[in-house]
Amino acid sequence: MVIWITGISGTGKSTLGKKLFVEIKKKFPATIFFDGDQFREIFQNDINYTLKDRDINAIRLTRLVRNISKQKVNIIVSANITNIKFRKWMKKNVKDYYEIYISATLKSLLNRDYKKLYSKAVKKKIKNVVGVDLPFIEPKNSDLYLENNKSKKFFLKNVKLIIKDIINKKKLFF
Repeated sequence: MVIWITGISGTGKSTLGKKLFVEIKKKFPATIFFDGDQFREIFQNDINYTLKDRDINAIRLTRLVRNISKQKVNIIVSANITNIKFRKWMKKNVKDYYEIYISATLKSLLNRDYKKLYSKAVKKKIKNVVGVDLPFIEPKNSDLYLENNKSKKFFLKNVKLIIKDIINKKKLFF
């Protein structure tokens, strides 16, 4: 099974993904976690953040995840895919695919901007920031939609409910 958490930078994808990984792995040991930033490091950050480079990264990640999932491994992925064609590809090519979309307002993202990404982007000090100068097409048919405009503690209160929803809708591998 693949649980893909998408949304723009700073919405809480990695935070939620790590928490889901810890909880799901307790009952389903055949579970791994990929974080988008860590995945880029595997390839020695050999690409940038332009739309073309983001597509290259999406091809790498979606193909790898699909191939690992065929080996009956649960995969939790916290990564933004900006191009809708890759989200559609995953839904078509991965049998047990569960998508979580997290959104947040720009105001919330600026308030918790630990990478200083948004503050630099709105001041035009950096380019290629999804949600500022690059488009983000919101998923229309995610399995779960979450808004994250409050505290981390408040946001993570929903983890057990999310796991219950995933288990009820999809089949996790033992």
